[in-house]
Amino acid sequence: MFEKKEINLAVVEFKSIAKGIYVTDAMLKAANVNLVMSSSLCPGKYLTIVEGETSAVENSLKVADEIGKKHVFSSEIINSINPKVLEAIYGKLDDKIKGSIAIIESMHIASLIRSADEVADAVDIEFTDFRLARGCGVNSFYIYSGELSSVHEGSRVASQYLISNGALLAARVISGPDPEIWKWIKTSMCRC
Repeated sequence: MFEKKEINLAVVEFKSIAKGIYVTDAMLKAANVNLVMSSSLCPGKYLTIVEGETSAVENSLKVADEIGKKHVFSSEIINSINPKVLEAIYGKLDDKIKGSIAIIESMHIASLIRSADEVADAVDIEFTDFRLARGCGVNSFYIYSGELSSVHEGSRVASQYLISNGALLAARVISGPDPEIWKWIKTSMCRC
């Protein structure tokens, strides 16, 4: 789905929809970046993701922090993001569980996306769900599947990153989940 080129992102989560839209406009005007995503989230948040050269995404994030101030809830620069993460954000997900699953949950979207990138770079997994505060209130989460050893290692990598940023809510591994669990996870994959 995505070209094999280096993609650098600035991810900014705002506590205000109005401020988020306003700051997103300023980010686009201040730096040579492309808008990847710009959307309101539950409850009353706004998410902006831009991509471009490293210096451009850094400049756009600087503008977001300067103008957004107290309305910036979380923000991160992610250089050379793994294409699997971008595909998951856009909803291209694996619809079958391969072995075991991990569920990684955080209130900080920018840190959560960065942790997913760390996991995708570290181990062989496939994302099966990736929810950024849509249909699940203030929390965001992703689920991935793979061999048990990879799933455990990915959970360790994600937890370590999120803990270091004070952003981990939960990380759980389920070895060989019951098919009924997957049936209900799959039917709750609302993209609202």
